[in-house]
Formats: sequence, structure tokens, C-alpha cells
Amino acid sequence: MGNRTIYALSDYKGNFGSKADSIPYNSGMDKNLLQKYFLTFGFEVVFIPFSEVINYSNNFWENNLVIYTSSEDIGYYYKSYIEDIIYYLELSNAKLIPPFKYLKANNNKIFMELLRQQFSTEVCNIKSKVFGCYEEVEKMSNNLSFPLVYKQSAGAMSKGVGLIASMDELEHKLKKVSRTSNLLKELWEYGRSIKYKGYIRESKYRNKFIIQDYLAGLDGDYKVLVFSNKYYILKRNTRKDDFRASGSGIRNFVKEFPRGLLEFANLCKNTLKVPQVSLDIAYNGKSFFLIEFQCLYFGSYTITYSEFYWCKTEENGFVLTQGKSVLEAEFARSVAEFCFQD
Repeated sequence: MGNRTIYALSDYKGNFGSKADSIPYNSGMDKNLLQKYFLTFGFEVVFIPFSEVINYSNNFWENNLVIYTSSEDIGYYYKSYIEDIIYYLELSNAKLIPPFKYLKANNNKIFMELLRQQFSTEVCNIKSKVFGCYEEVEKMSNNLSFPLVYKQSAGAMSKGVGLIASMDELEHKLKKVSRTSNLLKELWEYGRSIKYKGYIRESKYRNKFIIQDYLAGLDGDYKVLVFSNKYYILKRNTRKDDFRASGSGIRNFVKEFPRGLLEFANLCKNTLKVPQVSLDIAYNGKSFFLIEFQCLYFGSYTITYSEFYWCKTEENGFVLTQGKSVLEAEFARSVAEFCFQD
């Protein structure tokens, strides 16, 4: 590993990453701490705002290590800008951690599901379909089996997620979740349909969404954060008469869980080939299912407040270890160890 400089791209507020107990609120990781911990691994971190990337030649970025933040701004306008910058850096052959595809999948369930199709059947074991508008699902509705789960492409904490129990619910629920309202445009489209014979009006339901198989018999799921060889587990239970565990607020750090959970989380992490990842994993008594994953800018509650973790060793497998972790330290360690693999 020759290059020991890492360029860290921060947002317009000067923030980098996500941190549950950040001060001030929602200000991300402590950049001074990040620089301190990266130095212990022999890496210098240089913070650069996204807006200054263009000040460097594209030749400058070739083979340079780049880490970066994402955004959950309302409407995802700034995240779209970040995607432009990171894709440019990928085209300039920067060494992005993580690769652009995982930024694209961040809070984008459509692309997350498409990426999942590239995984092994052991990891990609939930059947999903992706749609850009309601009319697309309407054309193949006769081939659907109920119940089904629907999800808006963007959103967290189970927002825009629900259950379709029958054909009678299909139209109402999917039209509601996919509605894109623009009264003036809709009136204009109506006029075109009168003026031009055979004209097909633009859909009023273009908020992209997915539908996927419903996993019956679950009482919750497991949030598993992986930082290199350290695994942090949070059990999230469902509320009564609600299948959604994310956002329920019923959560506990647990030392007892289904056998094979850590091995499945390790398989997912190795499949993604990233230094750290957030995994939502379900277990139905027989098999594990990867519900969702995020490779950057994920919530850090699980690592911040856990008083223990599992450390994967070559000699003894997964070893339960007592002690709290520092987010910035584990972030720096996992990235540094990931870089040393190359």
C-alpha cells in the first residue's frame, strides 16, 4: 500500500458521515477524531468539500483513496449532487471507499434490489420486483400472489412500507405510495389526449417502488453492523399487528440469537466487499434473509450504545467481547484494514 493519504469529502455543512450522539445534533462524526485515529494506522486524512472536487484535475484523482459522506436531505436533492461528484471520481479512476454503486443504493431500494440480483442465491433469497409507475404493475397483476410487501424506493424507519393482502388492496395502496401530483401538468396531459387520437397520458403514479415476498411468522429482525471483523447486534421487535420492525422503537442488545446469524452477516459483508456495512437480517426459524443493506451513511445507534460485540478470529471464530466502541476509531480501523488488503 503506497499511498498513505485519504481524501475525505464532506458536505456543505462541513459534516462527514452519520453519528447517533453527535454534538451538535446531526453533525456527523468528529473529524478531528477521525484524523487522529487514521494517523494511528499511518494514514493522513485531508477533508475537502464536495464543491471543491472540480478544482483538481481528473488526473489528480487517479488512484487516490477517497472516502465520502452521503445525505438524507428532504427530496434527496443534495444526495443527487453527491452522486454526480462520486460518479465523476469513479470515471477518474479514484479508489472510492465504498464504490459508487453503494452510494447509488443508499436510501434507494430500487437500485439496492437490482444490486441484490448479482449476489448468490444464499444472499439474494427474497423475490422482488421493481417498478417505475403503477401502470407497470397493473399490467402483470394477474400473476401476483398475496400477501405482498410494498416499499417506496426512498425512505427509512419503515416509512412508505406496507402490506398488500389482496387484489382489492393492490390499486389503492400502490397508487397512494406512487402518486406524483402536478395538477397543471395533468390538465395539460388531459388536453393532449383529447386533441391527439390514441395519445397515452403520462402516468400520475411515477414514484418508483418495489414489491416483494412477505416473510410470515417473524417477530422482528436483527440490525447487524459490521466494522471489519467486529459485529454489533441489535434485536428489533415488531409491534402488535404490524410486521415492520424498523422504526418500531422496540429494540434490545442481545447476546442470544439464532445460530448462524453471525456467519450469514459475514457472508453478506464478504459478498459486498466493503469495510463496514449495516445489515437488516430476518430469520423465520429455518433460513436467514437479507432485508436491506447500507454501505455508508447508516445509523450508528447499534455501535454507539452497545456494550459488547463479537470479534471474528481465525483461531476461535466469533468471540464475544465486552466493552464499548468509539465510532470514529472503528471507522478508521476498518477502512485502514480494507486498504491494506489491496
